[in-house]
Amino acid sequence: MPLPATIDIAKEYLFASVEEMREKNIPEIIQQRLLRLRDMYNYWLQYPRIREQEIVLELQKRYDIQKSAAYEDIRIIKYLLGDLNKSTKDYHRYRFIQRNEESYEMAKRMKDARAMAACDNYYAKYMQLDKEDAKDLGYDKIVIQPFQPSTDPTILGIRPIPNIRQRIADKIKQYMNEDIQDIRFEDADFNEDDIFNPKKVEEPEP
Repeated sequence: MPLPATIDIAKEYLFASVEEMREKNIPEIIQQRLLRLRDMYNYWLQYPRIREQEIVLELQKRYDIQKSAAYEDIRIIKYLLGDLNKSTKDYHRYRFIQRNEESYEMAKRMKDARAMAACDNYYAKYMQLDKEDAKDLGYDKIVIQPFQPSTDPTILGIRPIPNIRQRIADKIKQYMNEDIQDIRFEDADFNEDDIFNPKKVEEPEP
């Protein structure tokens, strides 16, 4: 299948289940390739400092494919990284770490120790290496209480009122009046400043 068609399918079904792919009549060979692309897509996001050549070798190692096929997968993955995640934090994390690594390698070639230290400093701050790892508070181990809804007030020690719904209907009928009577009113004649901003009366000097 041509590359553009593969990209279009990957954009829509990269994270779809095998069952969904089958329902959409996606050929088996394309399904296998989508699973391969998904695997390496997540792998590259997890380890964004890995270089393209290392991804190619990983593809060949995991899936026993030719180098040309691996580079073809790389082209699609790089396209998806820029398209699917262009507005997400995952993509920006990927881009930051990648650029930081490039800056470090450039500083290393120039033997600029200060720039290398700056890259390490930015990387440590970004990865929050100075902070402790989040502790597992065990919320997933909380057992949900088996509460059962009930309309029986006696379980709370309340004596039930006979014919409660009928009594409610009678009270609504007794006190609800749909007649509306217009009432005329007049504006109050007063000065707001006299009430809310009274002037202090100056006392005469002795």
